[in-house]
Amino acid sequence: MQAYWLKFEGRPPGCVEAASEEDAKRIGAESMGAAVLECDRLPYPANPRINTHIYREGVTCPSFCFRPEQCKGKTCCPQRRSCDD
Repeated sequence: MQAYWLKFEGRPPGCVEAASEEDAKRIGAESMGAAVLECDRLPYPANPRINTHIYREGVTCPSFCFRPEQCKGKTCCPQRRSCDD
């Protein structure tokens, strides 16, 4: 699963966990009831979450990305220090 940051027409942006960019757009559009304007990869899930993938027995990946607008489009965190320090 990969995290994606989606921007919508007339709705606030949010994070979707999906297997591909196409799946993320589909999940986002269905969940938000709005057209997806942008879809960018994130290094980690971020808040607000539109969906949460359950990996096994209730295990989910925490929202580690605290600056999705700054980190979108990157495959690894660009910060020198962890955002949660």
